[in-house]
Amino acid sequence: MTVKLTSDRSAAVDQEYFWRRMDSCPLGAKVLLLTDGGIAIFGQVGTHTRKEFLGWAPLPKKPEWMR
Repeated sequence: MTVKLTSDRSAAVDQEYFWRRMDSCPLGAKVLLLTDGGIAIFGQVGTHTRKEFLGWAPLPKKPEWMR
């Protein structure tokens, strides 16, 4: 995992983890969604709401040490 801070140091970004295309987003499942304003939100998409977002990402899995 390669994480770098943005130039203003306001966010840490994984350089190997990318947003996915909306046509591959599972319908009705809780995911991270990227709005056209560049904001990441939690949500679910349906066939009519897919076009409202730029991309999606799966939620991270909880590691064993966190349980």
